Amino acid sequence: MASDTASTVPLRRRAQPEDPSAGPADVARPFGVYVHFPFCGVRCPYCDFAVDERYQIPHDGYADAVSAELHDRAGWFRDGETSPSLRSIYFGGGTPGLWRPDALGRVVNGIVRAFATNAAALEITVEVNPGEVDEPHLRALREIGVNRLSIGAQSFDDNELVRLGRNHTAAAIPTAFAAARAAGFDNLTADLMFAIPGQTPASWARSLAALVALGPEHVSAYSLTIEKGTRFFNDVNAARMAAPDDDLAAEMFQTAQTTLAAAGYAQYEISSHARPGRRAVHNQLYWTGGAYLGLGASAASFRPLRGGGGWRFSNPRGTDVYLRSAGTAEGSRLAKVERRTPSDLENEALWLALRTIDGVDRAAHAMHFGQDPLATDQRQRSAVDFARRGWLIHDEARVRLTPQGLLFADEIAASLWA
Repeated sequence: MASDTASTVPLRRRAQPEDPSAGPADVARPFGVYVHFPFCGVRCPYCDFAVDERYQIPHDGYADAVSAELHDRAGWFRDGETSPSLRSIYFGGGTPGLWRPDALGRVVNGIVRAFATNAAALEITVEVNPGEVDEPHLRALREIGVNRLSIGAQSFDDNELVRLGRNHTAAAIPTAFAAARAAGFDNLTADLMFAIPGQTPASWARSLAALVALGPEHVSAYSLTIEKGTRFFNDVNAARMAAPDDDLAAEMFQTAQTTLAAAGYAQYEISSHARPGRRAVHNQLYWTGGAYLGLGASAASFRPLRGGGGWRFSNPRGTDVYLRSAGTAEGSRLAKVERRTPSDLENEALWLALRTIDGVDRAAHAMHFGQDPLATDQRQRSAVDFARRGWLIHDEARVRLTPQGLLFADEIAASLWA
């Protein structure tokens, strides 16, 4: 299922990886832990995540492996005896809702102990799929401290769900919501996808209305993208399927903005809409330069350094490799490592902040990076041009995109990249 943690920065592979534990960690930034659970009952044809499609899940073995990695890497994010301020734990996948709750709970407890915090103060999210969890399972998750569920609805049209390769029906979605509420969850988010093959503006409007009627606290509404290596990618290349139409996707994006705003959901990032006080804590770490430790097969991390710059690194994708090597010298090897300079992070901060409705706080940006976000002539010219097109607003306090400009966020960010 799609996670609402998609806005991460891609890594470049290096021939000879450096040591991402080097240098003192910046513990002043807010911090989160992401745990990747790769196991799924089915691989969706649009999914390019590290997914392991199997029914016999090594529940305890995977918990042991994640715990061993946590033991090895938690110290990388401390500065002496000082731990960062842990704000969130996010279990993504794959389908972590399939993980046996007591095994998942061992991981939660280990993370809480490693960073000397109180679980009750954290946002702890688990992704689940309709039709794969019931009230007793969800109640068990709630009892171990999970307080937020991300439900992979995707569509309320059964034909669209079939095209997406989902293994649930539309009727399973309200059943999942009812079970979650009965289990004690008061913070639910749900994913909806648009630009699905065969989807119409009318069917998209019906899905939005159906989700709004269920009353989640948060909605992630995002466009289907055709990712290399997926079945959809192969189908488009072989002309068995048409690529999503950009104009239709733009129309559906604007329908989501209007519909969700009218229902009381404030858009705070391109794909994210929330009721007051229900913005995703974990997602905002990615968009604001927070630190995060990624645990599990394929998981990515960002370790900022005191004084500027930082490390990005990620684990190998193979589940069996991860399980076999956990706690060994081989287990300490990383698939990708990249040292990020202060200039790199300044560019990324501008790009990620422009994806949010709040945009870039000019004073805070200048204080952190030593320059105004529009300090260069190139950025000034681009900002003037985009403002003339109605895509960008910049005043003394902020630089932010207009609702129309959100449609061109990547193009705008690329032009502003120094």
